[in-house]
Amino acid sequence: MQNPERLLTTLLLLLASSFTQALQDDWQQEMIIQSNSAELDRKSGMVVYEGKVQLTQGTLKIEADRLVLMFEGKHLQQAIANGNPANYEQKVSKDKPVTRASAERIDYFATSREVAFTGNAELRQDSNLFSGEVIRYNINTETVTARGAESTTPGKPEEPKQRIRVVIQPDDAGPAE
Repeated sequence: MQNPERLLTTLLLLLASSFTQALQDDWQQEMIIQSNSAELDRKSGMVVYEGKVQLTQGTLKIEADRLVLMFEGKHLQQAIANGNPANYEQKVSKDKPVTRASAERIDYFATSREVAFTGNAELRQDSNLFSGEVIRYNINTETVTARGAESTTPGKPEEPKQRIRVVIQPDDAGPAE
């Protein structure tokens, strides 16, 4: 029988190595998770952290009220962070500023390598902003999609309750000559 602490550490390292397109050094760093409580269910492959959860690994930082990690064997299938809001930040490239995001729920899907920010989602880099009800980022294709909230007007689904918003700051370099 494997030591539960060792199994938990192994499972967490799997999350770290595949969460985002992080700086190369991030996935080689130790992962530290702090919370008020943790529960490991080896049979279902689920680890639940609750209460002021803070996950740090290199430049990756996640803060949430609750973090759930779901595994199939030793392979991470999904990670879910919930909060009011849950916060994410990471420096994904040495030549780019820190990327920050917040949402009521952050889902990472390991197989498809997608991150979904749901519920008052906001993705920010420098002063540039992308916000909406749902923002999805595909790590493999480096594509972002967003949508507003569904309509609350009966019979008018084409009228979203919330539209997406994108704010792009001008380039400081000015126009090319």
